[in-house]
Amino acid sequence: MIYQEPFEVFCEDGVRLSGKLIIPKSPKAVVQFNCGTAAKKEFYIPFLEYLAEHGYICALWDYRGSGDSAPEDLATCEYTFLDYGTKDMPAIYNYLKIRFPDLPYFLFGHSAGGQQVGFMPKLEGISGMVGVAVSVGYAPFMPWWYRLQSHFFFYIFAPLSFFFAGYLKAKSFGIMENLPKNVLKQWRAWCSKRNYFFDPKFYGKSVPTGKFKQLPFPVHVFWASDDPISNKRSTPTFWLNTDSMYRLEFTRTTPKEVGERTIGHFGFFKKRMRNSLWLAGLQKLDEMLEQQQISPFIYTF
Repeated sequence: MIYQEPFEVFCEDGVRLSGKLIIPKSPKAVVQFNCGTAAKKEFYIPFLEYLAEHGYICALWDYRGSGDSAPEDLATCEYTFLDYGTKDMPAIYNYLKIRFPDLPYFLFGHSAGGQQVGFMPKLEGISGMVGVAVSVGYAPFMPWWYRLQSHFFFYIFAPLSFFFAGYLKAKSFGIMENLPKNVLKQWRAWCSKRNYFFDPKFYGKSVPTGKFKQLPFPVHVFWASDDPISNKRSTPTFWLNTDSMYRLEFTRTTPKEVGERTIGHFGFFKKRMRNSLWLAGLQKLDEMLEQQQISPFIYTF
């Protein structure tokens, strides 16, 4: 038996975040789930209910300026993309640590939800992280057809949206949740560089160095062979900028292996993956929960 409970959290700068807890009757651990950029959070609910059925309390929430955490007027909003990791993720972490102090704690991040974890000022007491499609977003690493889409989105659609609405008005077009203009601008700037926010133009300057070289927990990242964003070039490029005394592993999955035509950037979380990728993600959490021990740091692509 599981149930859902709404919650609100206030960040250190007073910004309100809205989310929901998915709670099993007999929890064995807590999962802070960090969504992808501008993804509709309800898309992830079936997967998180699956984790809850297996004993994990899951916290699902919207970043500032997006979904249920958006202010009334996005046009005057000054939030940045970096705020997700430096302010929003830490606020969720602090809330859950106080709410469930005696349970093991995990991070589960999709795309940007895994990228920015290293910006969190506190990573103590985290038993591990599972990431899905966590990579750089460098356009030249993408297939040509997706590069065209990316260019249109960042350099044509977004500027027009800023001009007419004052923010990224994407929800009414069925593209994604709306975003404050500065979030999109910073996201676009990072994606223009091969090493994303690790590029010398940003890292240690407009972007703090964080704890990417000191991740104090094991990490396992899933990526799909047909993902136009997180692929064989972009995934290792991101993670080779990190370091840890713990194990860093990767699982590459092809659509054929799971009996599907496509997986892509979001397919991991679709209901048809319950007996394949969902199970694999659950097993990684269970393994980390059981082991909770230091192992050699190894890259395995």
